Amino acid sequence: MSFILNALQRHSPINYGIALVAYMAVVRFFRYRRINALLKKYPDPTLPLRNLTVAKEIFSTFNDYEFPYLNVVSLEFALFKTYAIPSISKILAASREFNNSCLKRTDDTVFILLEMNEGFSRNLKRTMVEGKVDADEVLNDEKRAEIAIDRLNYIHGHYAIKQEDYLYTLALFMLEPPSFIDQFEWRKSTELEQNALFALWTEQGKAMNIQNIPETKEEMEAWAEEYESKYAVHAPTNGIIADATIALLLSLAPSFTHGFGVQAVSALLTPRLRAAFNIPPPPRGVTTLVRATIRARALFIRYFMLPRRLPHVRTALRANNESKYVPSYHKYKPVYPDGYRIEDLGPTKYLGKCPVSFHPSGITPSSSAKDAETKAL
Repeated sequence: MSFILNALQRHSPINYGIALVAYMAVVRFFRYRRINALLKKYPDPTLPLRNLTVAKEIFSTFNDYEFPYLNVVSLEFALFKTYAIPSISKILAASREFNNSCLKRTDDTVFILLEMNEGFSRNLKRTMVEGKVDADEVLNDEKRAEIAIDRLNYIHGHYAIKQEDYLYTLALFMLEPPSFIDQFEWRKSTELEQNALFALWTEQGKAMNIQNIPETKEEMEAWAEEYESKYAVHAPTNGIIADATIALLLSLAPSFTHGFGVQAVSALLTPRLRAAFNIPPPPRGVTTLVRATIRARALFIRYFMLPRRLPHVRTALRANNESKYVPSYHKYKPVYPDGYRIEDLGPTKYLGKCPVSFHPSGITPSSSAKDAETKAL
């Protein structure tokens, strides 16, 4: 970096150009250093499929260092795609959660998923900031994940959700992030990362008692494509849930941009999904503009933005004095400005309710939930 500063001090166009090229080369080097180190450390890309600890390390790097923004967007898009399945959208519409409290419903879902998956990165960030490993907090991270899964199972257990719809949602959580990253990020995902995502989401699916999970990523891709082609068809409830979700997304932008925002969302959808949501195709040129803008962002990141030093985590590193977890930031208006208890996330009607053994979907709570229920009763 001193070479770049010296070139700038000479105040000539040539030196400015040399400094710029040198800076871009430095940024690119550091940008690829983390993934290159992982590929060197784990030369066998199939290792995450057999070693869950390795999968968590790679998953953490993928989510919270390399692609913290578009990874979240890809998961939101994955959830959005599930609303094109009428058997899913009808349940959501009947619950009226989207009609009455779309923001709370969205944040509840996000925080449950983050509590399930951010434990490795939370521990890493605590260690880097505080200079030591807190064994009690590591154990608490594991318990937080268990409580989140139990809570998810408890909530889902009150709805007659088809196993195939669970599996389709799980498939999108595995497949959409690499797909988005490969199209729009500063580098493509690696086979090592794709296998880590497959391994961890498979583990989460088993904890949710999802049946008939394909054994390979390729089999999951083929199954999801076949399921979507058969069941992603138009229904009025698809549009109801899609409209509420798009309105929440566009709430971050000035109102005069909302018309173009709807067109931008349409540009990212396939013709099949547009038909299922009854969303018109975007005007000519909008798709090109949207994709070019996102790719320009990718180039800027690759050559001008140095990589993160700390993992980007949204969940709190530890509970506050009221045993609540205060998010590190709020994407929309704060739903939990004073923090939340994991066991209270979800629809208000289930607030303070402990998990029960009856689950219409066939999902049963884990042992930790049963223990909690016994103590509560």
